[in-house]
Amino acid sequence: MIFRQLFDQESSTYTYLLGDTATGAAALVDPVLEQADRDLALVQELGLRLTHVLETHVHADHVTAAGLLRQRTGCRTVGSPSGAACTDLSVQDGDIIHIGGLEARVIATPGHTDDSLTYHIGDKLFTGDALLIRTCGRTDFQNGDAGALFDAIHGRLFTLPDSTHVYPGHDYKGRTVSTIGEEKQHNARLAGRTRDDFISLMAGLNLPPPKKLDQAVPANRACGQAAQPTETASVVNISVHELAQLRHVRRVDVREPDEYTGPLGHLADSELIPMAGFPAAAQGWPTEAPVLLICRSGNRSMRVGQALAQSGFRRLYNLEGGMLAVNAAHLPVEGQSS
Repeated sequence: MIFRQLFDQESSTYTYLLGDTATGAAALVDPVLEQADRDLALVQELGLRLTHVLETHVHADHVTAAGLLRQRTGCRTVGSPSGAACTDLSVQDGDIIHIGGLEARVIATPGHTDDSLTYHIGDKLFTGDALLIRTCGRTDFQNGDAGALFDAIHGRLFTLPDSTHVYPGHDYKGRTVSTIGEEKQHNARLAGRTRDDFISLMAGLNLPPPKKLDQAVPANRACGQAAQPTETASVVNISVHELAQLRHVRRVDVREPDEYTGPLGHLADSELIPMAGFPAAAQGWPTEAPVLLICRSGNRSMRVGQALAQSGFRRLYNLEGGMLAVNAAHLPVEGQSS
C-alpha cells in the first residue's frame, strides 16, 4: 500500500492519500479545496488514479475539495447519510469500501458532529475530528453530542488493538500520528474519565467558533461546489459492488423493452426509459436529484448521462459494466426470461 500524509497550513488539516499498488486505485481522505492541485499532482506522480474521496464529516474549518476532484477525475465521494446529500456513496457503520484491493471499514463515530465517520484501513485509523492526538473534537455545534462521542470512542475505537495507528484530521502542535494504546493512556480529555466527567468537561470548554464556520459548512454540504459554481457536471461510474451504498437514487434502465425483460433481467426498482427517449423524458425532473443510468454494458447509459449533464443535471451515475456486470456478480435481478 502507498500511504502519504499531507498538510494544509492555514487550517492545520491533514489529508491522507492511500493507494493500492496492485491496481493503481487511490483514495484521498479529507482533501482541502486549496490543495486540490497539489493532491492530484501527487496522485499522478505515483502512477495512481483517484477512485474515492473519503469524508470523515461535514467540516467547519475548511472547504472540501471533494466536488472539484469528482469533476476532474470521476472519483466517487463517500460520506455519512447524515452529512452532505451530494455524496455519491452513503455509508454506515460496518460498511466496506473497496479501493482496488484495499478495504476501508466504516466506523460511525458521532459526537463531534452527527455525521462523523472513521475509516479503518489495515493498521491505520483515520479518525477525522472525533479522536485527535491527546484530545478530541469539540461537541458544541453541528448536532454535536458529548455523550455520543464518549460512547463512540470507548465502544468502537478504544476496543481496537492498542497498536492501531491513529491518524487524525487535525493537529495544532506538529504531531503526526498516535496509537490507540497511547490515547487510552494519555489522552487528557478521555483517559481516566467517566462519561459524566467527560460531558461536564466538554460543556465547559467555551471555545470560539471556527473562523470559516459560516463559509465552510454550507459549502461542504454541497461537496465544496458552492465555492466552485462554474464547474461543469460529469457522469460518475459506479461499480456493481457499490450499488448498495448508492441510496435514494432514481434507477433508470435505458435499454429496449425486449432487453429489459430479456435474459439479463433488470434491477429492482428500476424504470425503463429507452435511450431514444432522452433527454426529452427527463424534462421536469429535478436536476439536483441523483439518477443512476443502466444498460447492457455501460456504454449507452454513459451516453445518456453525458446528454443529461449537458442539460444541467448535476448528480449522474453510470453503472459500470451494466447488467452484464450485475449478472456476473450474481446480484439479484428481476424479469429474466429464458
